[in-house]
Amino acid sequence: MAHQSGIRASAELSTTFIDALSSNSVRALKISIVNESLETTDTIPIQGTLEEDFAQLPQLLDASEPCYLLVRLDEETSGKWLIGTYVPDSAKVRAKMLYASSKAAVTKSLGESYFVDDIFGTTREEFSPAGYRQHRRHVESSAPLTEREEEMQRIREMESSAAETPTMDTRRQHVSGATVAMNDELKVALGEYIRGSTNFVLVAWDPATECFVLDRKAWLESPAELMQAVAQDSPCYAFYWYGGSTSLFVYSCPSASNVRQRMVYSSFKYGFLVTVKQMGVNVHVKMEVDSIDELSASAIAEEVEAKAAEEAPRAAPSMQPKFKRPAPPGRPRTNPTLN
Repeated sequence: MAHQSGIRASAELSTTFIDALSSNSVRALKISIVNESLETTDTIPIQGTLEEDFAQLPQLLDASEPCYLLVRLDEETSGKWLIGTYVPDSAKVRAKMLYASSKAAVTKSLGESYFVDDIFGTTREEFSPAGYRQHRRHVESSAPLTEREEEMQRIREMESSAAETPTMDTRRQHVSGATVAMNDELKVALGEYIRGSTNFVLVAWDPATECFVLDRKAWLESPAELMQAVAQDSPCYAFYWYGGSTSLFVYSCPSASNVRQRMVYSSFKYGFLVTVKQMGVNVHVKMEVDSIDELSASAIAEEVEAKAAEEAPRAAPSMQPKFKRPAPPGRPRTNPTLN
């Protein structure tokens, strides 16, 4: 699966980050793993320059508890951010492993194109202004970018320059600096999916029109057909009615696919889901896969069962009758309500 640790960003974190993007008042967010979920646990407002505000970061860090720090690098809305991973040496081994394996969950959930720099540190000093300056000197003196890194940098710059500032009107269709759009054919197919007249819809991105389009729709006879129905060599989104009652959303992003395509689908995913929800498309289970092999019938069944177990209400504690001491021999029981 895409997030190896199983940790996911909470809805509250996604909302907080979108709010931070739409304003120029937040300098940093502290992210912690709470109950197997990524949560916002503290913030720092913009009060001065980046270096001046950087001086406040160490006070967010605990001596033995790891965390992530998201730091705005400029004062523009939908701008550039740094992600810092703080893992102190005194942290527990399990916590170290969990935070080391969950950083991708943060960037993928919030939009990878925003994060143009990252820091890993084990001490508070590494997140001070001096520590950040040393980090930048090291980065700027590093070897030249590879062709892939240059392409990813161009994509980030392109998305940043084309970004629109989210407002209350555009926020529902805004994600990672772009407005989600889809053609009429896809809208019709999603309407059929809502009504149940088709149980599978495959969505693709059309770079020529810069919108999502219908790749194909079909009626799959069994979950086993999903592996063949989903694109094998390029990213895609797919909707499938599992068992006729569970709406499954699949984000497939093959590791061998084009970098530009992967960035587009990753950046638009949140906004796409918000947009289709406004259209009436309910999603009960979400799957992110790197290979179609992860879409076997058994893997899908596991995801559906895990989601059902997660949402199942806890059984109410049984009400045990209060113990009543038996009356002594020869003395009749009395009922106080009759006295």
